[in-house]
Amino acid sequence: MKNISYLVFLSIFLVVSCKTKKDETTLSEAIRINQVGFYPNAVKQFVVADLEVSAFEILDENEKSVFTGTFVDKGLWEASGEKVLMGDFSSLNIEGKYTIVVDGKYNSYPFEIKSKVYNEALNAAIKSYYFQRASMAIEEEFGGVYKREAGHPDNNCTFHPSSGHSKGSLNSPGGWYDAGDYGKYIVNATVSTGQMLNLVEQFPNIIADGALKIPESGNGVSDLLDELKYELDWILTMQDTDGGVFHKLTAKNFAGFMMPNEYDLERMIIGKGTAATLDFAAVMAQASRIYKNIDVVWAKKALEASEKAWNWAIENNNVAFDKNPDDVFTGAYNDTKFSDDFYWAAAELFISTKSETYLVYLIENEEPFIYELTNSWKFFVRNNAFHSLIENKDFLDGAFAISLAQNQIKLADEILVNIANNPYNIALERFEWGSNSDILNQAMILCNTHRLSGEQKYLTGAVQITDYIFGKNATSYSFLTGFGSKKVMFPHHRPSGADGITEPIPGFIAGGPNIDKQDSGQIEYASNFPAKSYMDVEASYASNEVCLNWNAPAVYVLGYLEQVHN
Repeated sequence: MKNISYLVFLSIFLVVSCKTKKDETTLSEAIRINQVGFYPNAVKQFVVADLEVSAFEILDENEKSVFTGTFVDKGLWEASGEKVLMGDFSSLNIEGKYTIVVDGKYNSYPFEIKSKVYNEALNAAIKSYYFQRASMAIEEEFGGVYKREAGHPDNNCTFHPSSGHSKGSLNSPGGWYDAGDYGKYIVNATVSTGQMLNLVEQFPNIIADGALKIPESGNGVSDLLDELKYELDWILTMQDTDGGVFHKLTAKNFAGFMMPNEYDLERMIIGKGTAATLDFAAVMAQASRIYKNIDVVWAKKALEASEKAWNWAIENNNVAFDKNPDDVFTGAYNDTKFSDDFYWAAAELFISTKSETYLVYLIENEEPFIYELTNSWKFFVRNNAFHSLIENKDFLDGAFAISLAQNQIKLADEILVNIANNPYNIALERFEWGSNSDILNQAMILCNTHRLSGEQKYLTGAVQITDYIFGKNATSYSFLTGFGSKKVMFPHHRPSGADGITEPIPGFIAGGPNIDKQDSGQIEYASNFPAKSYMDVEASYASNEVCLNWNAPAVYVLGYLEQVHN
């Protein structure tokens, strides 16, 4: 009996003695922090929303306190309706796994401090494009549990009357599905591919052959270049014989939530116009110089196709795809203003050909040096042009190069002012469709400005914006599928919704908070505040869809940070 009593006492003692600091706290989503982590020498900040607290400490994985700090009152953020406190632990640079404890009561999601902290996220963001491949099965060897049958061979696609053809068909296999649906759209494909080609031009060896484990791995070419070429080869198929480019390849309606091989709607070539043609010209000229040392024959073909498209656009400079035909209900990607598309095409063609024709066009048709929110396929094309020109400024006249540099710095400084004035230290105050791509495009501008100027403040701004994507936001979600503790689980993405697998395909950026809530008739949002207008439900196409042009700036920004923080 005595031995039994002793054992009971010993068990109680061990339970009590094993209690830790974190056992006495409560996990609180009011602590908004990058749930992936931080580079050792980067800025490290987090937010506490609507809690009356005064101090925090950081515990390592052995629950030893390694840092203490107090908060800065950032005031009320009207976009979220929150009273915001900011904590900063930038001086903590020892690699490890950590948790924040606030006032001894609340603890955060865990995070890491380490070099190459975004390497896995970067690779997943790129490989998401592999999972979007049309006309190809995703084999278990490369896709693991996300293997699937091939969908949409896209041979003999019927011409819709809006294409300018009354009969016949087009073979247009390959490429990536655009978003949560199974359409393929030229204007979005080109701006997205162009952003990632910008990264490759700056860092040609950024992704090694074999790093992503895709079918082309082992061919001696960067896996990123291989993945981009899968899309570029499809883009080439969409050029008409006269040089003009078709707008999109979709059915007349969206499909339900089914796997690609189950889709039975007629695939059609729809529309043809100036925007698609110029964006085609731009990205093909850009690709021609980046692939010329890999496949000289393909690069020559791409440049010829680009110049042919430019010539068509000069002769057909106002052919707008301003709305869908009456019998078509898939994404419109409509545009009626083409000066920025002309500018991007002229920029890439000048850099690749050095022809004075294109330089004269650029000088005589100056574009405003601005960044417009929303619909990057429509508005970011001019920024793509600026970034390519600045990267190749040695080919420009001195005055032109200086003007571009000054304007880029001015634009980036405006973003930094907005970051400084925002309680969350981000630059975004307007939350619309694809707001996560808006904020990532701001980070992309800052990265390009850091590359141009070498000034640390631009890199710091890009890091602060990236923190938002991984959890330092008013929803506390980590917006890249597969990453963070509070993960996006139900993206508006047909394969992820129809494959029967609990976890969605990793590596997709969700659209993000959207005050317009175009799907509010189908779902009920938990908040009316702009920065909280997000729902992790499959039906929320307005806030939780995935899209090529939302992932592209994520690839660029994560790739850039991985290169400069090493």
